[in-house]
Amino acid sequence: GVYHNTVNTIIQNSHITKAHPVVNYILMFVVAMVMGFFIKQMDAKNSLITIGSSFVGINIVIFALFMFLNLWIDQLGIVLALLLPSISIASVKFLTEEQEKKFIKGAFSRYLSPGVIDKIIKNPESLSLGGENKHITLFFSDVAKFSTISEMLTASELVHLLNEYLSEMTDIILKYQGTVDKFEGDAIMAFYGAPHPDPDHATNACLAAVEMSNRLADMRQVWKKQKKNELYVRMGMNTGQCVVGNMGSYTRMDYTAMGDTVNLASRLEGVNKQYNTEMIISEATYAEAKDHIEARRLDVVRVVGKEEPISIYELIAKKNGLSDMQADMLETYHNALDEFQKRQWKKAKNLFKQSLKIKPDDGPSETYIKRCDEFMKKPPSKNWDGVYRFKTK
Repeated sequence: GVYHNTVNTIIQNSHITKAHPVVNYILMFVVAMVMGFFIKQMDAKNSLITIGSSFVGINIVIFALFMFLNLWIDQLGIVLALLLPSISIASVKFLTEEQEKKFIKGAFSRYLSPGVIDKIIKNPESLSLGGENKHITLFFSDVAKFSTISEMLTASELVHLLNEYLSEMTDIILKYQGTVDKFEGDAIMAFYGAPHPDPDHATNACLAAVEMSNRLADMRQVWKKQKKNELYVRMGMNTGQCVVGNMGSYTRMDYTAMGDTVNLASRLEGVNKQYNTEMIISEATYAEAKDHIEARRLDVVRVVGKEEPISIYELIAKKNGLSDMQADMLETYHNALDEFQKRQWKKAKNLFKQSLKIKPDDGPSETYIKRCDEFMKKPPSKNWDGVYRFKTK
């Protein structure tokens, strides 16, 4: 085979030409400098893509020159000139970028939700004004009688109490994939289902609220032993379409949600005052989470600023989390509510009283007893639709 190939090379006059060492050195230098320049301008991910494609491209060129022009170039030297500086620079970039990501997460995780931080790191272009429509669940909470409590504490005591409370609540929100939008004093605004999609956002919002309520009950026991003020919280949740994104100015923006869904969730938090309840959810939230929670029909209402009536529910516990006492009380309560909606005020009042005998501090039963008294004295009109209108937030 060697003889035949040698004879064929002489006959065809297709001799292999070996590139001069100086030419090889120049090519190595140029390849190393060009690759180093471009890799330095790119991020770590694009650097790897460029190194890989350049490696394939250069080898194709070297093989093509050998096959068609019989030109023998120092392949190993050029490939090493391509790989060694490029991989070195890319490796440094990977280490640097990872350190930068850790720094950003560590520095900003105290100000932003981890999901928002991840989104910014993966896509820095997302730091621009604008939003997108998303189906999410909104959460609002507020400490009852907080103004009275704050007047009884020094500034440092108030800050310590708030930080203790907000830290515990925030941990639970994040545990259930929620995004903390903002703190306004003692109030919390959060949402579930953004920036990362979550098909179970309504359920997660409800389960988080129940766990927050249970955790707060434990904290009250500790505060009671320490002779500190005990915090009681009202929560409101609603599910629906919102505009979610960066809102504000070009120099100062917040990742937040806006729309009627947000406004209604905020109103529902305040509606707790009317029923002496802790957690109220809208019919939209209830529809999506009902298989995983225990809740009771509360009312059909028109909140301030909304003409369309909505059904509201009191969130009580996780599925199958009711005590025997709660189950008995709810059965009696729902029977009373049915009679109330039939305009049987006296019968409804007696049943609501029975509910109170089972659970003496049941706020909704107390509220409906007052309404029964009002309607027995002054019945509503015949075209009354059973909707209760709130005049205050």
